[in-house]
Amino acid sequence: MIFASAVLLPLANQASACDALAKASEALNEGDEAGARSAAAQQSTKACSDTEAALTRRVAALATFNRIANAVGGGAPLETFQIELEAVRNDGGGPWQILDALGDIDRARKKYESAATYYQQALEDAANEQLTPDWMAPDNAYILRLDRLASEMRLAAARPVKLAMRGACKFSYRGVSIRKKATPVRYVFGTAEFTPEGLQSAKDLFECLKSAKPASITLIGHTDPVGSAEANKTLSLARAEALAHYLVDAGYKGTWTTVGKGEEEPFKPDDPSAYDEAMLHQLDRRVEVDVEK
Repeated sequence: MIFASAVLLPLANQASACDALAKASEALNEGDEAGARSAAAQQSTKACSDTEAALTRRVAALATFNRIANAVGGGAPLETFQIELEAVRNDGGGPWQILDALGDIDRARKKYESAATYYQQALEDAANEQLTPDWMAPDNAYILRLDRLASEMRLAAARPVKLAMRGACKFSYRGVSIRKKATPVRYVFGTAEFTPEGLQSAKDLFECLKSAKPASITLIGHTDPVGSAEANKTLSLARAEALAHYLVDAGYKGTWTTVGKGEEEPFKPDDPSAYDEAMLHQLDRRVEVDVEK
């Protein structure tokens, strides 16, 4: 968790009739959570545009987040703040720091489906340049971290989690290119036949490619280490090809290639000690999509 400050605030300027945003920002920088909340109250934002009012609420949310981050830094368990974090999320729809913290809570509780959702929402919220101005945005390394955790939680989840939560699927966030996505397309054991959940994930991938319109994709199949290396390499290629044929039949118009890696490149989770062997193998079994614009 990282602290937030409002040193620069493009929308808080003298030409604006909304002074609530400036007041909330000043309170945030002074560590005055009550002052930030007061500035974000509905009565205080009557002169603000919808965007300014929303941003003012998010600044107040950051004041709450900073208090929680300070408490966690002092040893308080993050999960004890879940209800408060959810209330802040419900009020302002974010910001990404709140969503990231909720993802951390559910990841620790092995609630992988909801953790994947939170991390993906955090990533998309961070990319919203209107409601997440530069001073509020994560740096490039943190954007990549959010994407990695969203991907990891998708692979760990029992049910499919969409590649995009709000709007079109993206392979770039605030100028940070994310060419490769690990998809949780699942197959019947030892075959290249989709499970019902795998078919659902394949459909989601097609919708993602349909909106992103990459000119070319490479599908890279991976397996777990169970079985012979030669058999796993053959199986991983067959699974990548099965997905490619599904995407083409569904309407993907770009060019494509397939690669089978077998067990050569196991998935590298954020914290391997958080999983048992069966789950580590589940993370290994994946098809990665490498896109080229």
